[in-house]
Amino acid sequence: MLASTDEGARPRAQPFLKWAGGKSAIADAILQRLPKDVRDRTYREPFLGGGAVFFRLQPERAVLSDALADLVTTYEVVQTRVEVLIKRLEKLKETHSEEQFYAVRERFNAQRDADRIDRAAWLVYLNKTCFNGLFRTNAKGEFNVPVGSYKNPGIVNPAEMRVASAVLAEAEIRNAPFDHLLDVAEAGDVIYLDPPYVPLTRTSSFSGYHEGVFTLDDQARLAKVFRELDARGCLLALSNSDTPAVRELYAGFDLAPILAPRAISSKASTRGEVSELLVRNLGRYPG
Repeated sequence: MLASTDEGARPRAQPFLKWAGGKSAIADAILQRLPKDVRDRTYREPFLGGGAVFFRLQPERAVLSDALADLVTTYEVVQTRVEVLIKRLEKLKETHSEEQFYAVRERFNAQRDADRIDRAAWLVYLNKTCFNGLFRTNAKGEFNVPVGSYKNPGIVNPAEMRVASAVLAEAEIRNAPFDHLLDVAEAGDVIYLDPPYVPLTRTSSFSGYHEGVFTLDDQARLAKVFRELDARGCLLALSNSDTPAVRELYAGFDLAPILAPRAISSKASTRGEVSELLVRNLGRYPG
């Protein structure tokens, strides 16, 4: 049996960040393909990004993780210091300009030991005002996306951020690479993995946002972890591009195509729907 999407008494939460490959548009389609009792199980999401599936699902017990340290810090600040963060973002919104964007970007790259609330505010601000909402770092780990051409960027929505904070209140948040799952995951856990995608073409890869390029070797290592977790008895779902390479990596598992908007392209003319794969070890699912 697969998950239903009834709202119940849960608040409608939204991601507070833009993120390459974000799942807001297809979160319901993913949830309908997860185990029906997913909210009653331990839910793990090791490529947190914008967290759209988590915010839509709102499980009873969630362990959220990402290899990007500043992203994890930002989630922790939203979880525990949301009001202070909102005030700092409102100040940045009042004074937003191209000059301020590049000044904040320089501080973000240079002051890595700055106060965690400052770094969270800088990350959210840059995310909401940079070109295409893309988080990307260079070989030195420096954020290098230019300013976006927004007349009135939505830098902070206090009501939405407070709801996100409430939903995150009981979650466990970790800075860890995906293979830490082999140390912590248990049989019966539901694990949703949303890694940087295998590119559809040589020029379409945005995998560099994750503090270093996620290579095909990394994809193969992830597929190996997926198989080990399957053997352990975890209930798995993984999103990736619908390519021969991905189909080969996950041969033997259920491969469910889902149509998703391609919104990360820099050219509006090349945006549209594209088929993604949801890889599941469906034989482990109850019912």
